[in-house]
Amino acid sequence: MVDLFVDIETAPDMTCEQYLETKRRVDSGDLTRNSEDRDLYWTFERGGLNPFDGKVILITYRTNNAHIFRLKEWEQGEQEILKRFYTTMTDLQRGGPEDRLRVIGHNILGFDMFFLYERMRHHKIDSDSRLYQRMINRPEVVDLLQLHMPLNRNRAKGLKHDVLAHAYGFGVKSTQGSGEILHYFERDYEKIIKYSEREFVYPEMFARIESGGLVSRDELQQSVQHYEEIHHNE
Repeated sequence: MVDLFVDIETAPDMTCEQYLETKRRVDSGDLTRNSEDRDLYWTFERGGLNPFDGKVILITYRTNNAHIFRLKEWEQGEQEILKRFYTTMTDLQRGGPEDRLRVIGHNILGFDMFFLYERMRHHKIDSDSRLYQRMINRPEVVDLLQLHMPLNRNRAKGLKHDVLAHAYGFGVKSTQGSGEILHYFERDYEKIIKYSEREFVYPEMFARIESGGLVSRDELQQSVQHYEEIHHNE
């Protein structure tokens, strides 16, 4: 079994100039959800959450215990980093059954893998059928969020990255992923990398789960409550 740990950062598919001008209009109240050009408003507000209005700006991955790689859109462009990651995925699936690929991340089934797949389709990285086979169908996927749903009344709500990090004794982030969008459009890329370094604890978290099992229901709920108390006023 080959383990591939993955995390992505995304942003609305806009230029820096378009984003900052749209932000100015939103902040001033000139552009709202009820405006005539409300599609622009929703691209600004939610574009980074879907692959049809958004783009991948950073792919962080590690294979087994190897080096952590970060593919940066601002250095090579989105199409190129998607090509490189797809080549990695393809190469890791060339072995026999004993080398089956297992992809691991947080909310990776609900977000990362399908975002990557749709952006690869957008850029025509490969045929739709091969993309589906190599990105969606063939790899085994361990979604750390879904893994903990039975301990959370079978609900995904509340199982944020910081909740699981706290439950397993890792540090939590001081900012949310959405905050990195402004850093991206302000070209403050070092802050995005620092955020990624704090977030990418999945290899260590999964190792603790494999060696000691999942945390208890009570421990997880304590972490959910801890997170809610910290972010109560947000």
